[in-house]
Amino acid sequence: MRFPLTSFITVLLLSVSAMALNVARTDTADKKPPHPKVCDPNAKGKDLEKRQYDAVADFADLFLFKQDVRAAFDKYVPGEYIQHNPFAEQGRDFAIEVLTGGVASGIVSTNLTFFVGNGYGLMHYKSVFMNTTYAIVDYFRFKGTCIVEHWDVLQEITGDEPNPIAFF
Repeated sequence: MRFPLTSFITVLLLSVSAMALNVARTDTADKKPPHPKVCDPNAKGKDLEKRQYDAVADFADLFLFKQDVRAAFDKYVPGEYIQHNPFAEQGRDFAIEVLTGGVASGIVSTNLTFFVGNGYGLMHYKSVFMNTTYAIVDYFRFKGTCIVEHWDVLQEITGDEPNPIAFF
């Protein structure tokens, strides 16, 4: 039964996967309308890498910590989405459906670092799901400031690794 759970976890974590559940949001009346600005697939210029860095930072915040899968995808993955996870279907709709289900299942993420350069972005973080801990890397390709392609790598952390700094 190990493989099906691993496959499910992989699909569940297929995009900048993982969030923290059980956070009650009672301050919605004080908030501005959610994320009105959308990425720009035609963005160019000297500041493009900085804008892509800002996009990954905001995407990670929306997706991993605020647990708003729909807002993250609507803002940064508004159209084309090529998926390289072998257990995932192509396109953003499948990703949104599976990842939204992950929020409801109680994924908690920490230890986020991210990098951007040459039209690509990378997020590395720790997620706990169903009492199993994973080190995850999500790797994105940009078109302008929009995420259009995704790869991921996931390693289970058992706590028995001989290298104490193996993952982070």
